[in-house]
Amino acid sequence: MPGLKLATILLAAYAAVWIALEGNVVRVTALGWATALVGLGFVYERQLAGRRVSPVLWVALAAALGVITGFSSAVLTLLFMALKSGLHAHGPEFNPAQINWVVRQIPWWTSAGLLAGLGVAMIAVVMQGTRDRDG
Repeated sequence: MPGLKLATILLAAYAAVWIALEGNVVRVTALGWATALVGLGFVYERQLAGRRVSPVLWVALAAALGVITGFSSAVLTLLFMALKSGLHAHGPEFNPAQINWVVRQIPWWTSAGLLAGLGVAMIAVVMQGTRDRDG
């Protein structure tokens, strides 16, 4: 998958910088989403790349992967919040309101992942149909 190696390197660099900075909910959320998206890239590359599946199966798989990515981004964000608070000995990095905010985002981010997965799948199906018809 083009760009996956670069995305992984950039993610690792961001994580190294992130761990040294003070807790910030925007930065930890970005890390959670980026980790989920890079993970999705690896799943796609190892399990789906190069395979031909029916359009219906492709839409279903993309929707499921979108749900998993949206949900895991919130879980990863919470995990990174806990990790950062555990590594820094000066007290919690994130207050309860910030943690609760991330927890409240789980259904929204899961839904966003579903919609993004469906959107990407439908665009891919249309593009493949156009390519098959023209080519």
